[in-house]
Amino acid sequence: MDGNGSKMSGHNTREQLFANRLKVHRRNFCSNGTTSYFPLYLRALMVGEKLSFSLYVKVSGEDSQEVKFLPFLESEEILEPSWVEMLQRLGVDRFYFHRGDLDLVIAYLNNHLLLLDSRGEVHPKEKLLVLVEHLNFSLRRSFNSPHLGRHIHLAQIQVERLIQELEKDPTSLKLVWELLYQHYTLYNHSLNVCLLGIGLMLFLHKSRRESLIMGLACLFHDLGLTRIPEEILYRTEPLTPEEKEIIMTHPQLGFQILKETSAMPPEVMQLVLEHHENADGSGYPQGLALNKQHPWTRIIRLVDAYDGLSGHRPYRQALKPFAALKALQDQVGPEGRIFDHRTLVNFIRFLAVP
Repeated sequence: MDGNGSKMSGHNTREQLFANRLKVHRRNFCSNGTTSYFPLYLRALMVGEKLSFSLYVKVSGEDSQEVKFLPFLESEEILEPSWVEMLQRLGVDRFYFHRGDLDLVIAYLNNHLLLLDSRGEVHPKEKLLVLVEHLNFSLRRSFNSPHLGRHIHLAQIQVERLIQELEKDPTSLKLVWELLYQHYTLYNHSLNVCLLGIGLMLFLHKSRRESLIMGLACLFHDLGLTRIPEEILYRTEPLTPEEKEIIMTHPQLGFQILKETSAMPPEVMQLVLEHHENADGSGYPQGLALNKQHPWTRIIRLVDAYDGLSGHRPYRQALKPFAALKALQDQVGPEGRIFDHRTLVNFIRFLAVP
C-alpha cells in the first residue's frame, strides 16, 4: 500500500513511471516537521544491492494537486543499474522513505560508506555525497532524541571524517558548493552551514581541530529552534514582534541544551550562543562588540546568513551566490556593517575557488 492508503506495488509504479504516465514532483520544499516522508537522493543509493526499507516516488495526478507517495522499490528489492539510467533521463533525482525507517536508512548509508572505503580509489565527490546524506539523517535523529549527549560523539566522528575527505585533495574544496542542499529543512540548513564553515576554515589553512570546532558549532547552531513552537517556526507570513522575540531566544536555548549534555567543547557552545552577534554590536542575544566575540563568531554568522539567502524557501526564491553576497555587503546596523569586512572578503575568495 502507498502512504495514502491505495494499493499499488513497486512493479506497477515502475511500469507507469518509465512509461512517463506519472507526474513526479521535481522539487521538495519541507516547510514543516510533520511530514511522514523524507527525501533520499538517488546518488546516495547502492546500485545492484538490496534495500532494507521501501522507497517511494512523490507524484500527483494530471488534474489534481493531491500528492501521493507510491512505492517504487520495496524492502529486499534491488536497485537495478538500468533503472538508474532511466530515472536520470526522466529527471528523477530523489526518492522518499517513511520516517519510521530512519534508523534503517542511516544503517544503509553507513554500509554504503564502508563499501566505498573497501573499494579503495573512489572519486571524492562520490564518497562526500553519501557522507553528507548520512550526516543529514544522523542530525535529524540526534535533534529529535531525548538523549542528545550520546549522539554528539557520533557527530564529532562524522565531522572529522568530512574534514579528512575535504583535506585529501586541494580541488575537493570546490566540491563544497556542489554538496549544498537547495531546499530548506532545519537539518539541510545546518548541514549547509557546516559544509560552508569547514570549507572556509580549510581555505584559510586552519588546523583540523579548529575546523572540527567550527564544523560542530555550525552543525548544532540552530539546535535551539527545535524548542520553538512549530506554528511560529514554519510561519510563511510576517512574524509579530512577540513571535520575533521568541525566535530570538534560540541561540540561548541551543546553548542551554548543549550545556546540559556536558558532551560539547566550550568553544562550540560559545559559537552556538553567539552565532547571531553582529560586527557592529547590534546582534543578539548579548549584543557583543566584535572584540568581545569569539574570533570565529564572525565566520559562523556569515555562512549562516549566506545559506539563508542562497537557499530556496517555500515563500521566496533563492538568490544567486553573488546576489546573496551583495545583499550581505549592503546590510548595516546602527553602528556599522553587520558582517565583518575581512571575513566577507575571504568568503568571496573561497566562493571563487577554481
